[in-house]
Amino acid sequence: MKEKSLGKILTKCSYVLFAIAFGYISLNIMFADKIHSYKITKLLPGMMVGGVVVAIGMFILSKIAQEKIDHHFKKVLIVFSIVYYIILIRMGFLLRFTPSFDMDAIYSGAIQWTNEGNFSNFYEYFGYFPNNLGSMGFLHIVFKIASLFGIKDFFAVGIIVNSMLITGTAVIVSLICKKIAGSKTALMSLILVLLCFPFYFMGAAFYTDSLSLIFPVLFYYLYLCLKDENDKKKQIIYLVTMGVSLTIGMMIKFTVVIVLIAVVIDAFLCISWKKVLLILVVSLAFYGVAVSIYNHNIYKNYISDEQYQNLKTPYWHWIMMGLQNNGYYNPEDYEYTRSYDVNERSAACRKKAMERIKELGVSGLFKLWTNKAVICFGDGTYALSDFLDDTPANETGIHDYILYAGKNYSKYQSFSTGLLIVLYLLAIVGAGRDIAGKVKYRESIFPTAPRLAMLGILCFLILWETSGRYFTNYVPILIVCASLTLYWKKEVV
Repeated sequence: MKEKSLGKILTKCSYVLFAIAFGYISLNIMFADKIHSYKITKLLPGMMVGGVVVAIGMFILSKIAQEKIDHHFKKVLIVFSIVYYIILIRMGFLLRFTPSFDMDAIYSGAIQWTNEGNFSNFYEYFGYFPNNLGSMGFLHIVFKIASLFGIKDFFAVGIIVNSMLITGTAVIVSLICKKIAGSKTALMSLILVLLCFPFYFMGAAFYTDSLSLIFPVLFYYLYLCLKDENDKKKQIIYLVTMGVSLTIGMMIKFTVVIVLIAVVIDAFLCISWKKVLLILVVSLAFYGVAVSIYNHNIYKNYISDEQYQNLKTPYWHWIMMGLQNNGYYNPEDYEYTRSYDVNERSAACRKKAMERIKELGVSGLFKLWTNKAVICFGDGTYALSDFLDDTPANETGIHDYILYAGKNYSKYQSFSTGLLIVLYLLAIVGAGRDIAGKVKYRESIFPTAPRLAMLGILCFLILWETSGRYFTNYVPILIVCASLTLYWKKEVV
C-alpha cells in the first residue's frame, strides 16, 4: 500500500529532523566537544578506517552477481553468527569481573532468588529502583534453568546468554536490511556491526543495556514481517510475537517502548488504522498483563514490607537530576528526593525541575541539552568500562585499552568514537538521500521507524540522567539507518 500524500510529507519531515539533529550532534562531537576533549585529528584514524572498510566491502560486493549473493546469504549469515559468537564468548571469559552497584543487585539478587527462593539481601535496593526488577527476573529465569542442569557458575551463564543476545541482534539487523533493501545491504550491515568495537567486550557486562539490545530491532523486524504477511493466522502469530518481545524488552529496560511508538507512527503512515490499532493494543496488552502479574507476585511474596515499598524513586527524580551538572548522577539529588514522604516525592522533584528550567532559561537549556546529547551519543566505547573495571578477574593487554584507568584508553575511545561517527555520517547521508526520493524501497516498506526511534531515544536522553551507556540498546537501530545508505538502486530486492 502506497503512502498517502500527507504520509509522505510527514515521513520526509521526520527524515529532515533526523538529519538536522544527528548532524548537529556529529559536528559538536568532532569540533566542539568540551566533555571528552576530542580533537578531530584523534578521531580521524577511526573515521578513515571505518570509511575504508565500508568502501572495500561495497567494492567487493559490487563485483559479485546478485543471484550468487542471494543464494549464499544464509550460509554467510550462519558462518558469521558462529564465528562472532565464539569471539564474544572468548572475550567475555577474558573480561570476567566482580559486579558492583546496580549490576551486582540484579546479578546477585538473581542468584540468591535461584538458590534461596528470595532476594532479601536486595529488597532495599529494589525498593528504591523497582525498574530493575524485570532484569533481575530475567536473569533469575536463566539461572534457574542452568541450575536444573547442575550449573553453578552463573557468571559464565550470563556471558553465554548475553553473547547469544548480542549475536542474535547482529542477525536481526541483517535480516531487517535484507527485507528492506536486499542481501547486499544485509551483508554490509554485518560489516558495520563488526565496526562496533564495544560489542566484542560486552559479553561479560550483562546489565540492562545489553540484555535489552535485541528487543528494539526484533520488534521492528517482526513488524516488517507482519506488513508482508497476508495469511491471517500468520499475522496473529507475528502480533503475538511482537507483544512478547516488546514485553520482555520493556521489562528489562523501559526505553524499548520508544520503538513501539516509532513503529506505530510508521504504521499509521502506510497501513490501515485498524492494523495500527491492533499492533498498539496487542503490544500494550501483553506488557500490561505481564507487568501486573509479575509485580503482584513480587510485592505479595517478596517485597511485602511497607518500609521497602515506601522507598520508590519517582520518574521526576531523573528528569530533575538531568537538569544539573550536564545531567550526571548526583548524590545530593537523591538525598533531596528521599527527604520527602513517598507520596510527596514526585511533586517535590517536579517543582525542583521547574525551578532549574527557569534558572537555565532558553539558551542555558539548549546548551545543557547539547552537552547531554554529546555525552550520551559521543562515546564510542558506550561507557562499557562502568562495568568492566569492577575488580577484573584477569589482567590482559585488552584492559589497557578498554578500562578508564588503562594507559591506552584515550586511544581506544577516540578510535571507537571515530568509527561511531562513520555510522552517524552514513545515517545522515541516507536520510538526506531519502528526503530527495532518490531510492525506491521495496513495496510499502520505508525506513521511517528506525529514524523515528533514533529521534525518540535522543529526546528521552536529553531529558533523563546522562550516561554514555544509555544509548547502547539503540546502536543496532543506528546500524540499520547507516546500512540502508549503502543500498544499491540497481539491486534486485
